Amino acid sequence: MAADDRGRSLRRLEDRRFLTGTGRYVDDFSLPGELHAYVLRSPHAHAAIERIDTAVARNAGGVRGVFTEADLRADGIGPLPCIAQVSTVDPMIVPPRYALARGRVRHVGDPVALVVAETRDQARNAAERIAIEYRPLDAVVEAAAALLAGAPTVWDEAPGNLCFRFQRGDRDRARQQPRRADADRAAGGDRQL
Repeated sequence: MAADDRGRSLRRLEDRRFLTGTGRYVDDFSLPGELHAYVLRSPHAHAAIERIDTAVARNAGGVRGVFTEADLRADGIGPLPCIAQVSTVDPMIVPPRYALARGRVRHVGDPVALVVAETRDQARNAAERIAIEYRPLDAVVEAAAALLAGAPTVWDEAPGNLCFRFQRGDRDRARQQPRRADADRAAGGDRQL
């Protein structure tokens, strides 16, 4: 889109079919041999995974596979790469992040298991049959609170829950110069910045 087209209505080729209800989405297609996946996610903000029993789910109708981190590990599937590039004061701590939780969940919705089945309903129904025993751990839900002494550790690799620290400018010089707003207040001014 050109800069001078901003804010203008543009005619698009796909509009008519979507506005008239004849558009097609990926969910509208069904291919021979198609399978569906369902990700079972943690209901806990922070918990140790004590046990996962997938036997009932594996034997459910239409199920082609049930996977946990143990299956991924057995197949040599390691952690996901970190693509974040942050210029930091100290080296950035990058804990291993697996596609499925390994030993502990660290947020509500953390993926724990994956079920693959012939239909979406079969995959979801089988996932509901996975028995997971969690041991809830103390959680922290605010970033500032996570940095306080004694806060629950989210990643063992990041003591104090600090992953990285960065700075801009000349810190020493900035500390030597009073802020303009503080100086104005001290002088009795009420100038707004």
